[in-house]
Amino acid sequence: FASARQSNDIAVCRLICMRRKYLAFFKGDLDTAEAVYELSQEYSISSQTITLVSTFIDGLIALFLARKHCKDEAKWTGIGFRALGSMKKWRKYSDWNFSNKLFLLEAEYSFLKKDHPRAIYCYHASIASARQHHFVHEEGLAGEKLASYLLHKRNNVGALEHFCNAKKCYQKWGAHALVQNIDKAISALKI
Repeated sequence: FASARQSNDIAVCRLICMRRKYLAFFKGDLDTAEAVYELSQEYSISSQTITLVSTFIDGLIALFLARKHCKDEAKWTGIGFRALGSMKKWRKYSDWNFSNKLFLLEAEYSFLKKDHPRAIYCYHASIASARQHHFVHEEGLAGEKLASYLLHKRNNVGALEHFCNAKKCYQKWGAHALVQNIDKAISALKI
């Protein structure tokens, strides 16, 4: 990244930032995801593919941070809300590619707004849509997010069930580091 930045290779910097955000988010390292999000704002996005993936991840990062950063809640909520708007627009063109992403963003937004019935509905809809459209990694992500939500609601039995389902998805995807992270959450719940 440093050499691309030094040589002002904006396209490479953009791509590296997007991948770092994606990996940090999937690993659950939201501090790094936040830092890379802020860094990525220096590099405008021109590629449609990078825009699509980045908007989804940025929305998830923002909605998580809105729940954690009281002083920055309005900033992060706005970013999450704009990501939701983009996903709604894109879903009109391809339900196949965007419905599960939209449902997951809506679930996280509902979590932020403390709308329990809507959050539960959207998490389940995201999982079902990802499964139907064969996005196993996003099925795992939605399952993991639902498990975390249920853990927050002190529903350990439900959380355990969805962590186990997320683990199966990540195993199928070949994401061994994510499987290890989920194993830690599962072990903590079984104690």
